[in-house]
Amino acid sequence: MKTASLRTYLYKSVIVGLVPVLAIVNLQSGTLAAPTKDSKSKTPAKTLTAKIGGSAPAKKSVKAKPPAQRVVAPQNNSFADSYTLGSGDRLRIDIFNVPEYSGEFFVLGDGTVNLPVVGSIPVQGLTVQRASSLLTAYFSRYVKRPIVTISVLAPRPVQFAIAGEVTRSGSYTIPFTADNRKFPTISQAIQLAGGTTQTANLRQVQVRRAATGRIISVNIFDVLQRGNTSQDITLRDGDTIFIARAEGVNAADRLRLAGSNLANQDATVKVAILGEVGKPGTYTLKGDSGGAGRVTPPTLTEAIKIAGGSTASADLSRIRVRRNTRTGTGQVVPINLLNLLKAGDFGQDIILQDGDTILLPTATEINTVNSNLVSASNLGPQAISPPKVVVVGEVNRPGTYTVTGAGNTTNNNTQLTGTVALPTVTSAIQAAAGIKPTADIRQIQLIRTTRTGEQRIALNLFKLLQQGDTSQDIIIQEGDRIFIPVAQNSTAQDVELVSSSTLSPATIRVNVIGEAGISGGPREVPPNTTLNQAILLAGGFQNVRANKSEVDFIRLNPNGTVTKRLIKLNFARGIDPETNPRLQNNDTIVIGRNNLTRIGDGFSTILTPFNGLLNILRF
Repeated sequence: MKTASLRTYLYKSVIVGLVPVLAIVNLQSGTLAAPTKDSKSKTPAKTLTAKIGGSAPAKKSVKAKPPAQRVVAPQNNSFADSYTLGSGDRLRIDIFNVPEYSGEFFVLGDGTVNLPVVGSIPVQGLTVQRASSLLTAYFSRYVKRPIVTISVLAPRPVQFAIAGEVTRSGSYTIPFTADNRKFPTISQAIQLAGGTTQTANLRQVQVRRAATGRIISVNIFDVLQRGNTSQDITLRDGDTIFIARAEGVNAADRLRLAGSNLANQDATVKVAILGEVGKPGTYTLKGDSGGAGRVTPPTLTEAIKIAGGSTASADLSRIRVRRNTRTGTGQVVPINLLNLLKAGDFGQDIILQDGDTILLPTATEINTVNSNLVSASNLGPQAISPPKVVVVGEVNRPGTYTVTGAGNTTNNNTQLTGTVALPTVTSAIQAAAGIKPTADIRQIQLIRTTRTGEQRIALNLFKLLQQGDTSQDIIIQEGDRIFIPVAQNSTAQDVELVSSSTLSPATIRVNVIGEAGISGGPREVPPNTTLNQAILLAGGFQNVRANKSEVDFIRLNPNGTVTKRLIKLNFARGIDPETNPRLQNNDTIVIGRNNLTRIGDGFSTILTPFNGLLNILRF
C-alpha cells in the first residue's frame, strides 16, 4: 500500500472511531444516561459473537456503510425537527446492516423504549435527532461504528388543556394523520373548545410548555387584526393554554371577534333584561343565519326589541350589561345606545353572551329631544295597543283616553286594536276636545310612572306653536297623566295664537238668544270668535225690537259659578275684553229689548185681557 493511501485510511479510521465517544460526551452533558461498563445484555452470547468487536475475528465484525445507501421514508422536515418523543409513539429503529437489532418499537408509558442488547432507554422529551444520537452511544459498545436511524411511524396525538374565557374549557386531543403531520395551532385549539367568550383577552394568551415549564405570551388578536400568523404558534403535547378576561370591553374589538372563526359559534343565548323596557324578564335569543353557513350572535338592540322596546323614560346613554366570566368574577359593560342612534356607532350594539343581565335605567332628567329620538326608532315601544292616559285641567272634556298617533281616540276604558303610530301630548289634548282659552300651555305637567317611581316632566307647548319646537310634544306612554293649569296672565296675542292652533277644539258652542235677527239657540262657531262676530253670525239684531247698545254676557266658570255682566257694544272696536271679548265654549249672549219695545210690550200685556172682552162683545 502506498504511503499516501495508508495515511488517508488511518485518518478516516480515527475519525469514525471517535463518533461514538463524542456522542456519549454530548449526551452526558445533556443529563442523559449513557451505557456503563456494568451494563448487562439479555441477548444470547452466540448472537453477540458475530456483532461485538474484539470478541470475534475482525473479518466477522460489522462495518458501517455510508448512510446514503439506506432509503428512508420521507417525513415532514418541520415535524421531524421539532417533534419530541413521548409515551405512545410507534417508532421504526434501524441499526444499519444489523437487522437483528432493528424493528418497530413503542415508547412505553414511562417514556422508555425497550431495545435488544441495550435494554430500556429513556427517550421521553427527546427529538428524533437527539434520540438517534443517544441510541448510537448505547449500541457503540456492541456494534462497531453503528448508524442508527429513527422514523416516527405513528406519532401519539397531541394532548393539551385550555382554560379561561372559552366556551368549553378542558383537555383535548388532536391526532396526527397520514396526510397531515402538522402540529395544531392555538387558533385550532380555541375552535375545538367552542370559541372564546365575549370577555376574552386575546391580546395576552399564555401557553405553558410541559417539557420545559416555559410560559409563552402571544397576541392572537393580532392575527385577526393584521393577519400576523406568527402569533398563532403551534402546540406541543402537554401544553396548557390560558385565556384571561379582558379588563374593559372594546366594542369594535368585540365585533371583530364575533365575525371571526374564533368566536363562540353557538348563537343561542339566554339573557335577562330589566328596567325601562316594555316587558322585563328572561329571554332566549337566537342569532341571525347569514351566508357561508355562519350565524351572527344576537346583539343588545335585538334583546331590547324582543323585550317590547324601551320606554320613553329609559336612559339609553347609561345602559349596563352585567356579565359573568369563566374566572368567576363579574364584569359590568357600560353602553351608550344614543351614540348608535345619533352617530351610527355600531360598536355600542355589543354581542351578547349566555347569562348576560341587561339593565336600562330610568332617566333622571328628561331630554325631550332624546326621548322623541328613542321613541321614533326601532328601539322604542313595540306594543300593539295604544296607551291609556289621563288628561285633566284646562281642557274641554277632562277624563281618561286611549290615544293613537293619528288622533283617533276612545275615552273611558275602550281598547283599540291594530298597529299604533306614535301618540304625543298634543294627541291626548285633542282627544280631550282641546284646551280652553284660559289654559296655560307654557307650564303643562306630565306625570309618568317609571320602574323606580314617579317622574315629572315640564312641557312648554307655546314653544311648539311659536318656534316649531317639536321636542316639546313628547311621546306618551301607558299610564301618563297630563295636567294643564289655568293661565294667570295671558295676552291677547297668546290667546289668539292658541285658539287658532290644533290644540283648541275645531268649533265651540255658544248661545245667542233674545232679539237676534235669526231665531236664537246654540250655535257652532270657530274658536277665537268674538262677541260681535257671534251676534253677526246669529243674524244681527231685530231692527225694531233689539237693544243695539248693550247685551247681557253669561259665562259658566270652571269652579261651577256663573258670571253675568252687561257689555256696552261698540262694533268699531276690535278685540276688547270689556266691549268685545273672545268667546269660550258654552258662553251665552242675551240681546235685550230697546225701551220703546219694552213700553209697547207693557201696554200689550195690560190690554190683552180687554182685547178678549171686546172680542166677546162683538158676538
